[in-house]
Order: sequence, then structure tokens, then C-alpha cells
Amino acid sequence: MPEEIKETAKELPKEKTEEELFKEALEDQKNKLLRALADFDNYKKRVAIEQDQFVQFANEGIIRDLLPVLDGLDKALESAETSKTNENLVKGIALVKRQMLDAFKKIGVIEIESIGKPYDANIHEAIMKKKSNEPENVIIEEMQKGYTLNGRVIRPSMVIVSKKGE
Repeated sequence: MPEEIKETAKELPKEKTEEELFKEALEDQKNKLLRALADFDNYKKRVAIEQDQFVQFANEGIIRDLLPVLDGLDKALESAETSKTNENLVKGIALVKRQMLDAFKKIGVIEIESIGKPYDANIHEAIMKKKSNEPENVIIEEMQKGYTLNGRVIRPSMVIVSKKGE
């Protein structure tokens, strides 16, 4: 019988000492702290990215308001060139337009190139299809220029797209 008791005693789980329990609790708290620090670090990174994006696109509303002014300059320039108006007026309008485009470029606004390019619904808005000798779905006319701000489309180009002539 005493041998049986010894074997049973060996099989019983050994009770943890107070020191072992304390070490486990300490390790658990340490792991929780490390996770909290990692979460906080990720939070800081996410906030920094959001702030960068806010700064990049903060001017979007103002730029959208100025785009019609640029459109007006384009139309005035076209009209002045076709009606053979005063050459200095044409040069002046062209200069103002160039300065405005340069200022836009400095803050990340870029004109979308469209004519001769394949139609892309992400950056173009097709207002019409027209028979043409060009391959199908190629932009043959641009009715209104489109623009991007730091890679984001703020106004798509309004275009006429080719279709096969029959």
C-alpha cells in the first residue's frame, strides 16, 4: 500500500508555489504591455498617414472652384485665336493660363492627357461616341479637361470616344 500511495503522489499535479504564480502573472502582464505598446505604435502610424493625406488633399475644394476659371481662360484663348483678335491679348491670356497651371502643378494638380488615349472610366467621362477611323474606344475629342490632385481624380475629362465607322 505505501508504494501505491507513492505512485499516486507522483501522478498528482504538483501545486505551484507562490513564486511560480507570481512569475506567470508577471509574464502575462509583460505580454499585455507589449501588445498595448504595439497597438499604440500602430495607432500613431495610422494617424500620421491620415494627417499626411489630409494635408495632401486639403486644397481640393479651392482647386475645384478654380477649375472653371481655367476653363474660361481656355475658351477665351480659343475664341481669341479663331477670331484673330489682338495678338497681345492672346499672348496675355496664354501667359495667365500657363502661370495658373504652373501654380497648380506646384501643389500637385496635373492635367489629364486624353486625346489619342484609350478611354478609361476612372479618369474620363464619355459624353458621346462618334464614328471615326481611330480604333474603337480611343478618345478623339476632349470637351472639358480633367485634373488629378496628388494622383486622385478631382474632375474627370469629358470626352468623345471613337466607335467603328460603318
